[in-house]
Amino acid sequence: MDTETLIDKYQLNDSEAAVLRFMDKNRDSLRDLGIRDVARASYVSTATIVNMAKKIGYSGYSELVFAYGSKPLATNPTKNFSDEERDTFVRLLTEYKEKRIMILGSGFSQNIANHFSETLNLYGFRATANSHLEFLRENVEKDVLIFIVSNSGDTFRLADLAQMAKNHHIDLIAFVGEKNSKIGQLATLTISTETYAPRVLSTYQPNLFFGTTLNQFELLLSEALRSIFD
Repeated sequence: MDTETLIDKYQLNDSEAAVLRFMDKNRDSLRDLGIRDVARASYVSTATIVNMAKKIGYSGYSELVFAYGSKPLATNPTKNFSDEERDTFVRLLTEYKEKRIMILGSGFSQNIANHFSETLNLYGFRATANSHLEFLRENVEKDVLIFIVSNSGDTFRLADLAQMAKNHHIDLIAFVGEKNSKIGQLATLTISTETYAPRVLSTYQPNLFFGTTLNQFELLLSEALRSIFD
């Protein structure tokens, strides 16, 4: 959780910002501080703290304390991406930090695209999960970064957009289930779960693409945010 990003995103006033900055500086001791202690140290009322917590999406002070006081999880799960892919992701996110990011999906993948967009916006990126095709028709090389999410990597409409991006020299990050798919081959960076198999409705096989893709994105984004903000 980046405090200054939250302050900017939610347009917190000086009193609300002072509370968050105090909590940020005292993460290790927050569990031992009550809301009145924080209010007294920040020169605000307890009501200000509760209202501010709700303003930024928490149910109240206790949930905000938990968010600030929680230690980062050890990021040691299976990554399904190489160090080179990680470095390329970090480079692209850094390069497009102040530029437009368009995230495309179809069907169930649209839900993943929406999550990507909301998460990136939380950290100050300019992301949208809507398809603005005019971005691909303009001279926007190095002005817009595209994400495509596709289990098969061959979704017709998304593959056409990937080809259009390639033709216009627009950087594209693809999250796909098959690295050698059409979209995977067209992308600047391809992050693959290598889990794609044609869906057979009469069987009960798990679909691992969506969960794995979310894990990959969160791990990669964590690396990028450390590089950008630390």
